[in-house]
Amino acid sequence: MRGLLRWDMKIKRLPAGFVVPAQPIKASKPPSGPDWVHEIKHDAYRLIVRQDGPTVRLYTRNAYDWTARLSVIAAAAARMKAKSFTIDGEAGSWHQPSWG
Repeated sequence: MRGLLRWDMKIKRLPAGFVVPAQPIKASKPPSGPDWVHEIKHDAYRLIVRQDGPTVRLYTRNAYDWTARLSVIAAAAARMKAKSFTIDGEAGSWHQPSWG
């Protein structure tokens, strides 16, 4: 998927190193059984945090670069003791967000 346009993305070319996040699918009921764990869905921004060498980038699920917009998260990721990583997660706030 790297470098290609996804049908629901507005940008034309994906940034180098971007990992397309898993997308939820609609189902009639949630899966059940001992191998499944469910959590409450809070309103948050889906982020891909990518470090490759000294560079950290934060991307939205649609591959927009939000590194400058969420610089506190980028700075925290830069302090991690790893040469490279990709984190697929969400950024949320218990308080009124200042980024939206």
